[in-house]
Amino acid sequence: MVNGSEYFDPGRLPSAEQLLLIRAALQPGPEGHAAGSAWLANADLSRLGKASGRLLPLLYDRLRMDGVDHPLMPILKGVKRHAWYYNQMSFHRASEAIRALGQAGFEVMLIKGAAMVIEYYRDWGLRPMDDVDVLVHYKDASDAIQLLRSRGWKSPDPWFEQNGYSALTRKYEHAMLFPHSSGQALDLHWNLLKFCIGPKQDDDFWSASRGTTFDGLPVRILDPADQLLHILAHGSSWEMLAPIRWIPDAVILIRANSGLDWERFMFQTRKRRLTLEIAGALEYLQGSFSDLLPSDLLNAVHRIPVSGFEKLEYNGILNPVTGVIEATVSHLCRYWRLSEGLSLWKLARSFPTFLCCQFKVVRKWRLPAVLCNKFLGKILRRPQNQLA
Repeated sequence: MVNGSEYFDPGRLPSAEQLLLIRAALQPGPEGHAAGSAWLANADLSRLGKASGRLLPLLYDRLRMDGVDHPLMPILKGVKRHAWYYNQMSFHRASEAIRALGQAGFEVMLIKGAAMVIEYYRDWGLRPMDDVDVLVHYKDASDAIQLLRSRGWKSPDPWFEQNGYSALTRKYEHAMLFPHSSGQALDLHWNLLKFCIGPKQDDDFWSASRGTTFDGLPVRILDPADQLLHILAHGSSWEMLAPIRWIPDAVILIRANSGLDWERFMFQTRKRRLTLEIAGALEYLQGSFSDLLPSDLLNAVHRIPVSGFEKLEYNGILNPVTGVIEATVSHLCRYWRLSEGLSLWKLARSFPTFLCCQFKVVRKWRLPAVLCNKFLGKILRRPQNQLA
């Protein structure tokens, strides 16, 4: 794309420079113009990371509409054209998979970036994507995986190639990435949220979804309230590639849906026990974009009771997992959420299987050695001042 865009921007929320870029891309009028001028005055594309680079097409479109004349404009135009071309290639390849799934009788929902592009951005060059994400019903996952494999979609991970088609693995995973030999990638989901996995978890998402078309093919997309929930939940965790695209996605979706069903949004937040994740995201949006949210929304979210488990889980996703204790707590929280309702005996019996799936270990007897290596590696990689 541009020099330096291959570098990752680790984190969770935007840096000051990234927030300036986001405001320049999203804010109309004098405020957005001032942000754009300030960003352009110090812009250095050679040191721009990938997370920031993903926002450049949106910035270019805003600057172009405002009539900005700057030496960087031709470069930004080229960035958008590159994103448009790559998305065209990805969408064309994905449509082949969606067509095959539909012909086999599987209902397909378009989610994440691709859904945002066709329903809200309405410009294939505004939102760069690495892959196309689709959701199938949980019961169809195994057959859908086998169908994709027969059409040239292969998981690059030996673990998934060997074990990713089992019901046991799907109990602890919500999606599989399938790169195609042509270079494009499809991310197949059988559950929408990594926090909520199981055969019935997405029933209400499906029942409220809407029909539309993708490259002439019938697909489903989420109800706007559910789409917003997914955006905020997906962007809540610290990642090596900061998921800051959730901010423009959320802003554009909310602005496009003046009649968004906030009651449904609140209900899903409570039901999925994502109160802290959603509250944190809403607080950030309210602090960064005035008049975007209903005036009483945050107060309503803060009134939702939050358990000690939810607080522990939320604290674990705010920062990178660097130490043994953090890694242990993270895995325990995930296991507890995905195994809720099991007896203590079943919890104890299933935990080694869960760890095998998390660490991609085929044989349980190899698990102790793998865990020792993982945890020892975390200790040795810590800075010396943390070991003292």
